[in-house]
Amino acid sequence: MIVLGQGHMERLLREFIEAYYHAARRHQGLDGDTPIPQPKADAQIVGPTKLISTPILGGLHHRYQRVAA
Repeated sequence: MIVLGQGHMERLLREFIEAYYHAARRHQGLDGDTPIPQPKADAQIVGPTKLISTPILGGLHHRYQRVAA
């Protein structure tokens, strides 16, 4: 990733921390949970499902979520 200036770097870091590190990335020290707890919706879905991918940081990371088909 090429950083184009201080403002761009701050926006990238904010997106990484808020959208990926605290909300999507599982932490071993938290028993596989995230610092911002997410609802456990996977167990509630009945029937066919599909996996959707949400790009973070322009596709450098992705957040995956299972939803009803």
